[in-house]
Amino acid sequence: MSKPSITSHADLVATLPADSYYDPDIYQRERVAIFGCEWLWFSPADSLAALGSYVAHPYAGFPLMVVRTPSGDLRGFHNVCAHRAGPLVDDGSGPCSNLVCKYHGWSYAFDGTLRSARDFGATDLDPEQFALTPIRVEELHGQVFVNLDLTAEPLGTAMRGFFDEFAGLPIDEMQPGETFVHELACNWKTYADNYLEGYHIPLIHPQLNREIEAKQYTVTLGEKYCRHSAPARDGSISAGRWLFRYPNLAINAYENAMNIEVIVPTGPTTCTVMYNYFFLDRDDPANQESRREAIRLSHNVIEEDRYIVEIVQRNLASGSYQRGVLSPKHENGVEQFQSFVRDALEHHSRESHGS
Repeated sequence: MSKPSITSHADLVATLPADSYYDPDIYQRERVAIFGCEWLWFSPADSLAALGSYVAHPYAGFPLMVVRTPSGDLRGFHNVCAHRAGPLVDDGSGPCSNLVCKYHGWSYAFDGTLRSARDFGATDLDPEQFALTPIRVEELHGQVFVNLDLTAEPLGTAMRGFFDEFAGLPIDEMQPGETFVHELACNWKTYADNYLEGYHIPLIHPQLNREIEAKQYTVTLGEKYCRHSAPARDGSISAGRWLFRYPNLAINAYENAMNIEVIVPTGPTTCTVMYNYFFLDRDDPANQESRREAIRLSHNVIEEDRYIVEIVQRNLASGSYQRGVLSPKHENGVEQFQSFVRDALEHHSRESHGS
């Protein structure tokens, strides 16, 4: 006997189809339609404080780099030489006194234009034609963001509502601490869907469930972001702010600490989740134990999430599941996120076909 069609339930919202979470063609479209035109968290500004410093890492398959030029400007490029796609810098961070391809030695000015094609044999190469491909770079609240779309609206405009939610918390004064990268065997959206609802907390996060009233977990929608909240078991309201900003940024901020969580696609069925911890009075020995405990608890949560999202990922690709439905009570954040993904892909499809 066949299952009833979800579309027959007019009062329910259907999820994205299962192949959205594993199809290589859809992933390639998402790289361009989503990660190619949204503001993306890239690094703490402290990592680029020194003149001639750089940070580089891949983002949804795009090899990206940001440098603090000798004049103090932030510049961003695809970490790809115009000659034969060699890298300018290694992934990671460090000093960068000049931009020279590690493969054949082509060198570039800090505005990205070609300075010298080492021993190439031709002397009339156009510096602009063989320039590095630039990206937008802006700094806000002590964080560096990038955007591959050079025509994107300014970061402060795009993120205004999101960062307004942190008013009263000293996020600008917090200093970066440890960074951890968790590699997960799931599509980036599988993890994001999970983050965006508290429906699963009683079954997946026993310790967290003992601390908060999961039945009163609420998600309040904003413009391209949502705010999460839940009362503590003792009746108090958490002083923290838990927010997610499309497509892949979560910030959990408190009076003296913050975790910036970034979901980075690495393939159709894999992603990394970066945990970047920030602390007020980072170097105060009196706070070391509480910092270690906060990190331990958040690691427990992501390992509990890993358990379920990796199983869900396998089930999505199994052929046993085609499409589900979203709870109007608990999954409004998931619905908002999935609508953004759907709209982005549809817009990209229209643009690609010139309609």
